[in-house]
Amino acid sequence: MKHINKVVLSVVLGASALTACTDNFEKYNSDPYAIYKADPSVLLPAMIEPVMYVQQNNSQMIDQMVGALGGYMTCSNRWGGQNFDTYNASDGWNAIPFNTTYENLVNIFDVEKATNKAGHYYAMALLLKASALMRVADCYGGIPYSSVANNSFRTGYDTPEETYKNIIADLRQSATILYQYSVAYPASRPLGNADPIYQGDYAMWARLANSLALRAAIRTDDRQAAEEVCESPAGLIENNSQNALVDPGVQGNPYQLASASWGDLRISSSIVDYMQGYNDPRMASYFTKSSFDATRYIGMRSGEAGFDKAAVSGYSQINATASTKMPVCLAAEVCFLRAEGALKGWNMGGSAQEFYERGIRLSMEQYGVDATTIEAYIVDDTHTPEGHANDPRGSKYNYNRQTKVKVKWNADNSQQNLERIITQKWIANFPLGLEAWAEYRRTGYPELAPAISNLNQSVITDMQRGMRRLRYPYTERDLNRENYDKAVQQLGGVDNEATDLFWAKKK
Repeated sequence: MKHINKVVLSVVLGASALTACTDNFEKYNSDPYAIYKADPSVLLPAMIEPVMYVQQNNSQMIDQMVGALGGYMTCSNRWGGQNFDTYNASDGWNAIPFNTTYENLVNIFDVEKATNKAGHYYAMALLLKASALMRVADCYGGIPYSSVANNSFRTGYDTPEETYKNIIADLRQSATILYQYSVAYPASRPLGNADPIYQGDYAMWARLANSLALRAAIRTDDRQAAEEVCESPAGLIENNSQNALVDPGVQGNPYQLASASWGDLRISSSIVDYMQGYNDPRMASYFTKSSFDATRYIGMRSGEAGFDKAAVSGYSQINATASTKMPVCLAAEVCFLRAEGALKGWNMGGSAQEFYERGIRLSMEQYGVDATTIEAYIVDDTHTPEGHANDPRGSKYNYNRQTKVKVKWNADNSQQNLERIITQKWIANFPLGLEAWAEYRRTGYPELAPAISNLNQSVITDMQRGMRRLRYPYTERDLNRENYDKAVQQLGGVDNEATDLFWAKKK
């Protein structure tokens, strides 16, 4: 892991008041090419970073280390012994997913002033704030959200339920404004190449906003929001050409860097074992072969208290190059979200089975799998996930997996079908670790191999359930104490890693 001084990216430019409002859309957008003093080409791209971290240290501390709890990756370094995967991260590390995200959103205050909280630039800022802070809420619970103002994030906390409702509302508002702009000015790309995801295409950003709103609605069991989002004229991410993928640019893919250059990251045994059990044709796109045995993919068990770094270097790595793009939200995931909603009896625009099978097809097609192989996979009623056996370092690392879930849809068993949906979404979403961890806590699926070592036994008493959230940062306790105390009460009175969020599956 490389250590650098943290630099809070804040660009303070003179703000020019834009006399605009959403009720006067045409007047505001009469000149889509106007250049303003608070230049959004500088302010907004910096806010894209916390949606999916490209900067190597931020990615490692957040998407890789915390994301390892989602069963995709394993940290192959110990950094002194206080780690998320052994449930005893230091106060300093525990604060990073919270504080770094807010620091990277600081430009929102300048955008708000420059736009008078209206128009397409503000809609983009709102979208980026909502999508980044949903990741924080997924980790911690209720957060400062609707009260954030006046160049300060140390404000009152929304309740956990309010946080998601406000996030959904902001995503839907931004989708509407950006879609309207894209219809009125189809050739305009206000952010252009400064946008590493959609190159300034607001129609695509509107689809992403709706897709993330659907993700939040499914997570919080909000039927009305889910159904309304599926009917939005702005649409959802529906095919692979619309996938939200971050181009890492000159910084390079941080997963590849942490794996190949630093030796700090290996593939988790859980994702390898599932995909090997299913004989999944995407494995070669996801993983490298193990150097323990060049004929096999071998994942590493997570959460071991201590090991020699060189001894674990032979496990499979992520198959990525420096230029490999990183997902934010994929068409396959959107199909699986709609499949789950349809399984509940909600109006998602099709049946649960249709969306489930379409999600598998989209993911396979994304990685170039041929149609014959895809169809054989979808109807496979034989293969089940493997346990972890014959680990190169010895039998103490083996794991006997209990699930027997198969790929083929079963019209007579809704609970098995929920497990199918979440399992296939988990495979398709690789390597979105934070999202995987949230869904594991929400549904109990897939069956992840538990951590080998529990270094927080007084708090974490069920190894299979594992860590349920991150505790709030010590900086909030020290610098925002009154609001912190209220937030802890809203959680149920206990701020630790065993406290379930309201949407999580209980015992």
